[in-house]
Amino acid sequence: MTITGSAPLIAIPTFIYIIITAIISSSLKPFFRITENHYDLLVILAILLILTGILGVISAARKILKSFKKKELITDGLFRVCRNPMYASYVFFVIPGICLLFNSWLVLTTIIVNITLTLIFVPKEYKYLEETFGEQYKRYTEKVWIKFI
Repeated sequence: MTITGSAPLIAIPTFIYIIITAIISSSLKPFFRITENHYDLLVILAILLILTGILGVISAARKILKSFKKKELITDGLFRVCRNPMYASYVFFVIPGICLLFNSWLVLTTIIVNITLTLIFVPKEYKYLEETFGEQYKRYTEKVWIKFI
């Protein structure tokens, strides 16, 4: 397993999908619009989501970079809350925030694509972690608060 894990397998199709839906939405603008009068509120919400997600990504990435070199299992910080805080930050904050900026229900379906890809590819990482860390990883998975991601 490389340090990027399943990220490229999730990110590339997600961003291709968001580009396609953005193009479709822009050509059929009124049909998929979320709001016409309150776009400024949508932008504020989007920025808050994106900033929150970026903080989660940076925090998780710093821990991953340190532990990957040492071949250590991370169980503290955001990793105490969920097994994959970097993916969770993208799924729950960054991708929804980006999608809201487009003001399109169609683009917002990117969240479903991203969650689906995450649920398909991340179990390979779980298998790798279980093979690498054995019982330590099993104990960790029992203690972590959010178990599905």
